[in-house]
Amino acid sequence: MKEKKKSLFEKSNNKIEVDETAELKQNLLKLGLLKEKEKPPSFFKKLILLPSIIIKTIISVRDVKSPRALANRLFSNITQVYPEYFNPLKKALEISDIKLMPQTYIGIMTASSFIVSMSAFLIILLQAIWFKLSIELAIFGLLIVPAASFFLIFLIFYIYPFQSINQKRKSIDTNLPFAINHMSAIASSGVPPEKAFEMLVEFGDYGGITEESKMIVRRIKVMGEDITSAIHYVAKKTPSESFKELLYGILSIIESGGNLKDYLSEMSEIALFNYKLSRKRYVETLSTYADIYTVILIAVPMFLVSILAVMNIIPDSNVGGMSIIDFMKLGVYGMMPIMNLGFLAFLIYTQPDM
Repeated sequence: MKEKKKSLFEKSNNKIEVDETAELKQNLLKLGLLKEKEKPPSFFKKLILLPSIIIKTIISVRDVKSPRALANRLFSNITQVYPEYFNPLKKALEISDIKLMPQTYIGIMTASSFIVSMSAFLIILLQAIWFKLSIELAIFGLLIVPAASFFLIFLIFYIYPFQSINQKRKSIDTNLPFAINHMSAIASSGVPPEKAFEMLVEFGDYGGITEESKMIVRRIKVMGEDITSAIHYVAKKTPSESFKELLYGILSIIESGGNLKDYLSEMSEIALFNYKLSRKRYVETLSTYADIYTVILIAVPMFLVSILAVMNIIPDSNVGGMSIIDFMKLGVYGMMPIMNLGFLAFLIYTQPDM
């Protein structure tokens, strides 16, 4: 009974607190001391706002002379209407090594897509007139090809920063064991940590780690930051989790006054062990790929050719309405090269940097 009374008392207190909070909020809104949070506009409201933004943008480009500035001024305002679609791209551009502002890159991306789309439209139109294509085929080409061209170029530009980040991460992870070993040797001589990063930059043979070290050195020498602030900034931006862990470890050692040489020596051993283990796993994976290649691209085609040769003896035999000889030519000169090229592209894509 006492517990029931206690729970009722707590509920009444909570209700009073909620009512007081709501009343206080209403009073602040009336006095203008608090602004009510606006709901984001829906997709269709944004679509209605787009023409007005385009008109204002066209009016503002009268004094623009540079093609890059023109593309930036014309198309970068799209991000104001649909920011949720471009925020991931902006973050990727900040991390990648692309030396362009996000607004400029988005402007160039959209302008290039429009130019390619309009060029495709004119080419299809001229072909339709020159070859006297049917109205249905001409309309189909004028609608589909420009739209596909626009989305293809737009997609390539959109994906490129993420691909650049991926390549940078691979470069950092590949060179990390050797860079840590180098830093451990430098730290054993008693030099300060910033000097170790400077020597990595001077050596210049560690790919993405060299670029990240340049950023640390630049922020110390040019921007006047201390070593901890520079390392913390690069650790937040780097795409490699392993390098981020190393930088935060160095940061902790510097702030706590620990032994940097022992820490780097231990991290070097761990990184080299992981490097050897990953290479061993890749070699084992290659043996599996070799077995798959032997079965799919050697044994199966030979088996099919043997069956087709036997089938060709039978009069009027065909495969899907195609004669046996034509089907064999299609497989030998068409499908087999495409499958081999696809397998080769797969190996190149999955191969770790050496």
